[in-house]
Amino acid sequence: MRHENTFIRKTILAASAAFAAALGATSAQEAPPTDTTEPQSVMMVLDGSGSMWGQIDGVAKIEIARDVIGDLLDGWSPNLQLGVMAYGHREKGACSDIETLIDVGPVDRSAVMSKVNAINPKGKTPISASVRKAAEALKYTEEKATVILVSDGLETCNADPCALASELEAAGVDFTTHVVGFDITEEEKAGLSCLAENTGGRFISAGNASELTTALSETVQIVAQADPEIVNQGPQGVRVRAKLCETCDIVEDHMFWWVNETEQDLEGNRKEVTYSGSATEIFELPARDYQIVARYGGVAFTTTEVMVKPGKLTDLVVNLNAGHFRVNAALTVGGDILKDTMFYWIYETKTDLEGNRKEVTYSGSATEIFRLPAGDYLVRARHGTAFAEETITVKAGELTDLTFDMNAGYLRVQTTMNTGGAALEKDMFYWILEPEVDFDGNRKEVTYSGSAKEIFRLPAGEYILRSRHGVSFKDTPVTVTPGGVTDTMVVQVSGRVKLSATQTKGGPALTNGVFWWVYQPTGDLEGTETEITYSGTAEPIFILSSDDYILAVRYGGEITRVNMSLNSGEEKKIEVVLNP
Repeated sequence: MRHENTFIRKTILAASAAFAAALGATSAQEAPPTDTTEPQSVMMVLDGSGSMWGQIDGVAKIEIARDVIGDLLDGWSPNLQLGVMAYGHREKGACSDIETLIDVGPVDRSAVMSKVNAINPKGKTPISASVRKAAEALKYTEEKATVILVSDGLETCNADPCALASELEAAGVDFTTHVVGFDITEEEKAGLSCLAENTGGRFISAGNASELTTALSETVQIVAQADPEIVNQGPQGVRVRAKLCETCDIVEDHMFWWVNETEQDLEGNRKEVTYSGSATEIFELPARDYQIVARYGGVAFTTTEVMVKPGKLTDLVVNLNAGHFRVNAALTVGGDILKDTMFYWIYETKTDLEGNRKEVTYSGSATEIFRLPAGDYLVRARHGTAFAEETITVKAGELTDLTFDMNAGYLRVQTTMNTGGAALEKDMFYWILEPEVDFDGNRKEVTYSGSAKEIFRLPAGEYILRSRHGVSFKDTPVTVTPGGVTDTMVVQVSGRVKLSATQTKGGPALTNGVFWWVYQPTGDLEGTETEITYSGTAEPIFILSSDDYILAVRYGGEITRVNMSLNSGEEKKIEVVLNP
């Protein structure tokens, strides 16, 4: 009876996607049209010794193994024929207790699980004799043969698994043993790993149900990758290609591949062997294991491990499990698609403890096609200061389209000094402010510009346009409509004055040592004058609102004060004769 422990079921289900990628959704190996390789035969050897009654998280290891194998068989590849053998499950102390439970052939899940569920651990651990018997059942001296051993301990029947592995490798046509060590010590790892190493197989350690699921899935994936192979149809190495989904066509562009060593350094990094930016590439490589990393676009990654065998070209087809997301925007529903000044961000939908989302990618193109792993995303769009966001779902092999309604419009601004005057070409600054004022009478700034003629891209709504020409300020209420253009010609009611100082009327203008102030003509209740602006330039040009002012000029230790009036649109020169 299958154990219904909640932790075990969750870990098995969590790993089922990885297994499906290995055997179903991800076809790690795909033969060329001319390949006629027969389905590969695999014998799985299960540990039925008494130690399998040991518990992990309160569940017996044999029960964990039964659950994991059951889920493994749910997606078994039709390209792999399976046989099952067990040892130590019928007698105590008998090294001959080895039984073929299921002969090699197409998988009958019900028949396999009936035998596996009947295993009652009780005996010894005759690993060497079991692996030899499995090799012989697979006719390893005549045909390609693969054994997958699942064991929770060392050989206990006075045999040397390492020597056996070397013997079988030498005598076999193409013999490989992959070993999954389940809940074993470091010493036991060293004793079991040679079985895999001496036959060109993989050793993977698993400490709990989740790791056992992953280990068996990875092991079967490795076997699936080795079948079929292209023999004598290319150089030794691996040919890499990719699909967006299992039933999709081969990807023809936007691919990048890295080939890395499988060993990791102390920081978990792998050494890069080679790379390519071609959609389809053949890497010529020495015979050994490699990690293949595939990238589609900027953020869709897939990592696979492959084994390159002597004289053979391995054909790797990875399932990227990715799709396309095409995005653009309009100012309003039904409006023309925007051609510029757009920016998009793609975020994960989940948030951290502070409410922030992890950024996946971005683009500054008005119309963009993102290549993304299948899943849900938050998309944020910006046009000028107008923002919008939507949640989307990207499906493997499919195109998701989205047109944002930015609910925005344009504010086109120019300024003249007086009604009917020419538009100013310089010396302007604009702020766009929200119309509401806070408790202190201030308005929140939306955006700004230092251009004399500006087009603001704004969310539809009401604003205050604050303009500055020199020290002349003016606030103008404006309305931005969705999809529309609001043209605003600001009449600044300002003028320009150029000042110079002489010691005698008509004399030469002073060129240094002169300082100027401009004040309002009346002071406050205490008689203090309000300063408008100042300059240490000998001949400054002031831009002021149309009004009356007091000019003060200092030369040496003397200050001369004169009255001045400036009209809207006026540009004039004033010569100040200093006090004698």
